[in-house]
This record gives sequence, structure tokens and C-alpha cells, in this order.
Amino acid sequence: MKISAIKQQVKNPERVSIFVDGKYAFSLSLDELVAEKVKNGQELDQAELRRLKKLSDDGKLRTRALAWLLNRPHSERELRDYLRRKKAEEELTERLVGDLTKKGYVDDQKYARWLVELRSRAGKSNRAIRSELFSKGVSREVIDEVLKASNNEEQRLKKLVAKKRQSLRYKNDDLKLAKYLTSQGFSYGLVREVLKVEGSDN
Repeated sequence: MKISAIKQQVKNPERVSIFVDGKYAFSLSLDELVAEKVKNGQELDQAELRRLKKLSDDGKLRTRALAWLLNRPHSERELRDYLRRKKAEEELTERLVGDLTKKGYVDDQKYARWLVELRSRAGKSNRAIRSELFSKGVSREVIDEVLKASNNEEQRLKKLVAKKRQSLRYKNDDLKLAKYLTSQGFSYGLVREVLKVEGSDN
């Protein structure tokens, strides 16, 4: 078998299509092309063709994983779950996780800070945020550290109370409002304290 053509892809100029015996066989990134020293007219045996096709598949998955990571921050567990869904082999998963972590594309602490800020703006309780982070595989130590440095939970609760007071459902019913707030993960003690202070202000 012989490589009969190497053509730069129109949609993705960073990749080239490799043709073997006149038929499309696989694609490589420009970096892979150089690293593997693949040339037009090069003879390939079956084993070498299989190896290059696997290199192509692995490279495509890495590119997709990187694009997925750049869409928004993700935890390491989320990346592992993503690669599992894509049916990546364990060896490739470990290599990609290690490489992408080393380059800073995966960082549980950065992910935790991002999620805490996002959920804080939405008025979520520390308990609800902690539960979500833990479900994403973030360690307790990182969660504790990030939550400790986050916005004051009491301020978040006060904003949520003010928002819910605009609803007829909760406007004059402290008991119903307290039940809702505790169901959202705020402690009963904090809810009672905020509602008592709010009541004394009115």
C-alpha cells in the first residue's frame, strides 16, 4: 500500500487528509504529519496503517475534548465521563487527562470557583453548591476552601428573600417562605434569623 495523496482540509486547514492507493484512509493534524514524517509516495504495511488510523482517531478525540473544555470550565471527573461516553480507551483517557490538566485546561479549583460564583449569583445555598460540586468529583478540601472565600451566604439569602417577597405566594407567609428556603439548602437557623431581621425592619 502506498500513500497516494496528502491534501489540506478546506474546513479545517490544521488537518490533512491522507489517501492510500487513491482512496481516503485517515486524517492527521499538521503537527502529527510532521512528527510521523508521513510523505506522499510512502509505502505502508497493514500494521503501520492501523497505527496511523488510531493516531488519527486519538487526535480527533483530543481536539473534540479540548473544544468541549473551552466551552466552559469542567471538573476532572466531567472530563473522564466525557471521554468514557466517547468510548476512549483507558490508556488514552489517562494520557489526555494528564496532558490537559498539566496545560491548565482542567483544574478542579478553577472549576469550583467558577461554579460557586455562578450559583451564588443565582442565590443558591452553600449546601446546594457543595452538593453539586461533590457530585462533579471535586474534593471536600477544594470545596471548603472555595466556599470559604466566596460571597457571604447570608447576603445571598437576603437577596433571595427580597425576590420571593414579590410573589403573592410568599408575600405574607413566613412559614411557607421558610419551608421553601430550607428546601433550597439554607439552614433553618439562618433562615429564621434573616426573616426575623427582615420582619423587624418592616
